[in-house]
Amino acid sequence: MTRARGVADYGYYPPVNNNILINPSFTVFQRAGTTASGGWGVDHAVDGYGPDRWYLRGVGNVGGGKLESSTEVDAATGINKLLVKHSSAGSHAYVEQFIEAVNIQGLYGKEMTLSFSYSDVGGSGIPKVFIRSWDALATLKSLYEAVPTSLGDNRWTCTVTLSTADGTVPNPNEIGMDVVIFPNEQNNAPDEWSVWETKLEVGSVVTPFIARQYGEELALCQRYFKNGSLTMCFPGVGGRYGYNNLDSQQYRAAPSCTIGFVGNSTNTIRGIGVTNPIGLTYNIYVQTEINSVLDGVVNWTADAEL
Repeated sequence: MTRARGVADYGYYPPVNNNILINPSFTVFQRAGTTASGGWGVDHAVDGYGPDRWYLRGVGNVGGGKLESSTEVDAATGINKLLVKHSSAGSHAYVEQFIEAVNIQGLYGKEMTLSFSYSDVGGSGIPKVFIRSWDALATLKSLYEAVPTSLGDNRWTCTVTLSTADGTVPNPNEIGMDVVIFPNEQNNAPDEWSVWETKLEVGSVVTPFIARQYGEELALCQRYFKNGSLTMCFPGVGGRYGYNNLDSQQYRAAPSCTIGFVGNSTNTIRGIGVTNPIGLTYNIYVQTEINSVLDGVVNWTADAEL
């Protein structure tokens, strides 16, 4: 107890910087479903998203018999990890996050440090990292392309100074930079590899990783992608199309939408639409045919990814 202050001294604790990456623990996985192997995740026949905000190279480019992303909780530590599985891969794989420019405003000219944990089965146990920036004309600049520095215990890090090719910055809601993590030093993908506790922070010092609460992480992810399901039952209106609002929120940009319907007839669905009443708030609605009766479940997605 420090007598002068009347509070307990529990020792020195290092500062913890804000993590610029979204879904750094891979806990939000809105696109997950039953995979071909019977697990819960995404089969990547082509390049696309696995856990929210994380983009993976698909089997069409990596080669082999499969490419599956999922997550697993380490039984000893309780840490959630991205797990990627391949079968006889013939090229390199990667996981990538595009960072919206609004989230790095004011950071140009400053040092930024990436840290993450990585392990693999059948590979070298060594990752490789690309970090790149975009300018106002969408010209890409490489900030880092190398094997990062080992911190021991499967932890890796690298530091860059954020700048753009011509000194200009992109529009706030466009791509500002990206982080790409390659397994096995960018050689052929190993049978399995995992990444966990990713962090991008301001400064040249690695500070402790602390996960955000799941609800906070989900809200951050749903600026870019959201899905939902709604049970609906309403009679058609004589001589008019029917409308029912599915969602209203702020997205990064106007989302592209898909819709599926399970009910009395797919013919009752005319389509799905998006309106923009104010700012970046978008309303997503389903439209029925004239005089039709909608009775069933509407499953929808809204995609505003970078």
